[in-house]
Amino acid sequence: MSYLALLAETFIVTGPIFLIVVLGIVLKRLDVMNDAFVAQSSRIVFSICLPVLLFTSISGLSLGEDLDMGIVNFSLFASIGTFLLSWLVAMLAVWPREDRGVFVQGCFRSNLGVVGLALCSNAYGEPGLALASILMASMTVIYNILSVVVLSAYQGQERINWLTILRDIGTNPLILAILLALLVAALQLPVPQLIQRTGQYLGSLALPLALLGTGASMNLRALRHSSLVALLCVVMKTLLLPALVTLGAWYLGYGGMELAVLFLLFVSPTATASYIMVKSMGGNDVLAANIIMVTTVVALFTASFGLFLLNVLKLV
Repeated sequence: MSYLALLAETFIVTGPIFLIVVLGIVLKRLDVMNDAFVAQSSRIVFSICLPVLLFTSISGLSLGEDLDMGIVNFSLFASIGTFLLSWLVAMLAVWPREDRGVFVQGCFRSNLGVVGLALCSNAYGEPGLALASILMASMTVIYNILSVVVLSAYQGQERINWLTILRDIGTNPLILAILLALLVAALQLPVPQLIQRTGQYLGSLALPLALLGTGASMNLRALRHSSLVALLCVVMKTLLLPALVTLGAWYLGYGGMELAVLFLLFVSPTATASYIMVKSMGGNDVLAANIIMVTTVVALFTASFGLFLLNVLKLV
């Protein structure tokens, strides 16, 4: 296959995501979507549609054949490793000191539930979506814990309310859906056809609606006011850290779909949940918003180039 054909194939994976995000921006500008609609639709997506999508993609797996705990463990160690490297860079290069926690979270915390899942689903269909969903469950837990730790270190929080953190993790609809699906798959419980078909209808709404909301929530003016700290974070999040994780996974013998899914999850832009956490803990929410905005734009291009390069090198 020629390089041009490979590039075209790569954009089939990333292009639809980019176009739906752009459509969200346009619809917001035309007042077809407003803030109230985005808020309500996001609630429906994350409370109903996305959990249903995750459940339907995992519950039919044969865990003995389809689940490799090695890649789950690797994703956890890679998340911790990117967190520690980001913190080291923050201590050396980020001023004022109070912005370091925001920077670190912006570097290591990926938008797994929307962009990450969409990329993996477009690239590999149901198998890619199922693998990404399982990795997302463990990574989301570690993301929440590490984010609180680093933000508390720089925002003057005297005490960390771990009970609240554990409660939020334990009641997260996405995590609950994944755990329930894993239980159903482990016990090989049959899911009635009526439930499966209904789940497919609801699940099919999840990613397009979430991506439209992502576009409608974006403030393009943030691009003109990005600080050097935000730009450094963008380089870390969309270039350096995904490259290191992918190189490490390849060194350990991962290839094909597994290597591509790891790359796509780690190259995904900064999670929108990071803004909420920064704001609730009294951090620099303007910096957090800028990081989310710029990484969302840049990551769609670096994901395309990275996937193209992996194909050229015949690693996936």
